[in-house]
Amino acid sequence: MKLKNLPTLLVPLSVCKSKISFFITLLSLLMTACSGSDDGWDDPVIPLTLKGIEAVNIDNAGEFPLVASSPIKKEAYMLGVKWVTSNVPDDDDDKFITDPIQQGEQTYNVIASDYSKAIKCNTQFNADIPAGKYVSKFFKEVAREYLPADVNEGFALLVAPDPGIHSFTIEYYLDEELKFSYETSLIEFF
Repeated sequence: MKLKNLPTLLVPLSVCKSKISFFITLLSLLMTACSGSDDGWDDPVIPLTLKGIEAVNIDNAGEFPLVASSPIKKEAYMLGVKWVTSNVPDDDDDKFITDPIQQGEQTYNVIASDYSKAIKCNTQFNADIPAGKYVSKFFKEVAREYLPADVNEGFALLVAPDPGIHSFTIEYYLDEELKFSYETSLIEFF
């Protein structure tokens, strides 16, 4: 091999290395741009206190769940809860600035996370379950993103009751003490 051909052999190799570096950089930029921004940072939060609840009937039969007052297919029922909240300080303990907002702090469901929830039927559920019995085990909590916009918590009914008129009561307990309860309006299941 001649020495004068050596530089011509090295040029394509250096060009090849720069092309590989360019494509690796381009690929990493594309992956970063397409990955979405899920850094765990939530918007700043104004502290809220749960002052009460309101229960609503949700029809989950369509493409999107809707708060309903008309008959619902018994297999598509969800019980929704709207929170009644306040950001008014309760006493002088609230006069000082609170801790800084932490990156990744989950805040939305914190309002009701300290509460245990129970659901009982106000009407006969089926031939074996009379009115006034707790049917909490027949409900499963639904993620917030699957609920209508103005509903804060939801519970899907997993066991279909008998067709007919039904109503439920949702109860919120704090340390075994009943704090809030709300009865749904009567709804017809078919």
